[in-house]
Amino acid sequence: MSALPEWLTTRDEFAPGKESGAFLRKSANALAFVLRSARYMPERGGFFRFSPPVKLALALVTVLFVSASSNFAFVATIGVVLLSYLATLDARRLARVLTPPLEAFVASVLILAPSLIWGQTRAFWIVPVKTLATTTALSLLASSMNWNRFTCAFKSFGLPNALIFIFDLTLKYVVVFSEICLETFDALRLRSVGRNRRQARSLGAIAGLTFLRAQDAAKDQFDAMTCRCFSCVYRRYRAPFRLLDALGVIFILLETTAFWYFESVV
Repeated sequence: MSALPEWLTTRDEFAPGKESGAFLRKSANALAFVLRSARYMPERGGFFRFSPPVKLALALVTVLFVSASSNFAFVATIGVVLLSYLATLDARRLARVLTPPLEAFVASVLILAPSLIWGQTRAFWIVPVKTLATTTALSLLASSMNWNRFTCAFKSFGLPNALIFIFDLTLKYVVVFSEICLETFDALRLRSVGRNRRQARSLGAIAGLTFLRAQDAAKDQFDAMTCRCFSCVYRRYRAPFRLLDALGVIFILLETTAFWYFESVV
């Protein structure tokens, strides 16, 4: 009986280099955050339950007037109204609503910090406060209305069909391609052994694969629209006008009146 070769009796030990995978992990976490945001289902309830067109109109009017206001008293008034509404929310929903506005507020403060060197203290405080008020209004809108309701609200305002179509498909494929990227990231991390010094190149390969999948998806979408005789015409959304919506219209009129008063009279 022949003896076994020496290399068969030697114990092989493999100790891969330490690999944190921070680059891939952070990229996957960013995609997961986008996917969670796109899939977020707003909670029912709250102090106001306006129809989507009234909610959108109220938020847009608030953003427009706060941005155009030159009187800080009007901005403070809108801030008090927003704080009063935020006080009615539970802790979990309040944290979800306030996270983007606070991030925008901190970013605007850091960007405008050099203005203090030239003595521009008024701009240093007014711009971040306006940013906080407008982003809070938009965050409240996003947290209280489904994404498909935005399409309905835009159509009720007479937005062109082409813009609504682009907006609708963009929301759809943000979710689809985020799922593809996350699955590819997971496959890459599971198959990676040892230290990967070319993580940026791996990310480029994932982007290229997503681009090819996007081309295939665009072709399939076009074929499906052709087979179903889609003419890119959206029917006008007619939400039933309720008594509560009249309260929303009153708020819009009051906000318009307050803007005119603070800008023209005070």
